[in-house]
Amino acid sequence: MGRWSWFFLAGCAAIYTALSGFVPAWDDELYYWCWSKDWQWSYYDHPPMTALLIRASTSLLGDTLFAIRLPAILANLTVAAVLLWLTRPKRILWGALLSPIFTFGAVLITPDTPLLLFWSLYLAWLVKVQEKLAGSDAGWWWWSLGGLLLGCGILGKYTAGLAVPAGLASFALIGPGSLRRWMPGYFLHLAVAFVASAPILIHNVREQFVPLLYQLGHVASSDGAGWKSFGEFLGIQALLVGTLPLVLLPWVLWKAKAFLVEPRLRVCACLYALPMLFFLAKAARGPLEGNWAIVSYLAFWPIAAEWCTAIRSLNWKSRWLLTWGTRLSFLPPVFSIAALGTHIAHPLPVIPATSDRISHVRARHELFDEIADVLKTRPEGVPVFTDAYQNAAVLRFAGVPVQQEAGLARPSHFTQVPQRMNDHGCVWYLAPEPAEDRKDAAGVRGAFADHVDGFAYRRLLAEFPMVTRGHEEFRYRLYEYRKAGR
Repeated sequence: MGRWSWFFLAGCAAIYTALSGFVPAWDDELYYWCWSKDWQWSYYDHPPMTALLIRASTSLLGDTLFAIRLPAILANLTVAAVLLWLTRPKRILWGALLSPIFTFGAVLITPDTPLLLFWSLYLAWLVKVQEKLAGSDAGWWWWSLGGLLLGCGILGKYTAGLAVPAGLASFALIGPGSLRRWMPGYFLHLAVAFVASAPILIHNVREQFVPLLYQLGHVASSDGAGWKSFGEFLGIQALLVGTLPLVLLPWVLWKAKAFLVEPRLRVCACLYALPMLFFLAKAARGPLEGNWAIVSYLAFWPIAAEWCTAIRSLNWKSRWLLTWGTRLSFLPPVFSIAALGTHIAHPLPVIPATSDRISHVRARHELFDEIADVLKTRPEGVPVFTDAYQNAAVLRFAGVPVQQEAGLARPSHFTQVPQRMNDHGCVWYLAPEPAEDRKDAAGVRGAFADHVDGFAYRRLLAEFPMVTRGHEEFRYRLYEYRKAGR
């Protein structure tokens, strides 16, 4: 990389540091912080690498939001550096890096953080090892390094497993007579990856494969093919990265033979097109989370640079149309970050308060600071329970060791070793109630009665209105449940 690339990365580091304090903390970020305080081989929701990165950072810098997000900042700087190294010419990247993924998303610590980090490094490794195979055999330590990167990626998120068939395809397409040169090393790299990702297997054996089955069910779930879910997926991708990666997919498939000659382009074509085809097929079967496809875009931008070079050889009219079409393809993500930044600083009136998730998150954290102050006044030995893992995570970050009552909301890391309210003589219980149901809040309704049937007394301790931009969405209610004789 040249001098200007390093200046660019330094500028990104400064911007990310500022954004880390500007973007409000998301509940799931604090949930992953809770993982880091309870180290395990793996977790119910995802593999352990996110927790490991947070643990390393907070051990050095303390339990602050910046320390929690620092691994995300460093990871995205690494991803940007890999893309700058792989993309020639680099002009196309300026638009790509001005997207939600590389701006506001760059400071959020999620399982996508280690996924993108190690996927990008594995992408660079595939290019280097195949360049070495073009001249001579790669040494065993090169193959071992690739296995370590792949294994660490799987420890970040199961989606990294898609790099295996895509990477294998890039080796298989090297050409006839190459099999003997790469096959032994390739199996060595798979063996190293298996050992590196073994903590997931150890955890699943201990938990009777419940976490893995949960994730497999999540991946395989489908409510049938539908244009609505497919259109929503395409729309989210356009807002995240623009329309170019979707529009150019047919061109990449059509030009595939030309990309096979150079290791860099061969690898990038395989790690872009094959995962993208998988995600499109999955979206056609049912709803698909928008962030799933982001790994495929890392390998796309070097291919997009080839597209920009190719259209220069066309006649002036075609060149003008395609050049401007390419530039306009970045408008959706640029509009996204402009609108998002404005909305974080000052809520846009066109977004109703009931749909304003960002303002809701900020107001919720302010409210939970107030709730935490009340919870800290409880009598010694009285545990606090809540219904959802998000509530437990935010309150734990505020210094209150809240438990999630299993069976009331979706399972989480907190419910894997369930602590029941009925196991205690006296508990405090916090949960939301819709504002319109206030008159019925004193009554125990539905399945919740099964969780408190051992308690003889209940007392409403406090109410906390959840107000977003002046609109009361609902109220959190804090109850005390007490058994007879306590």
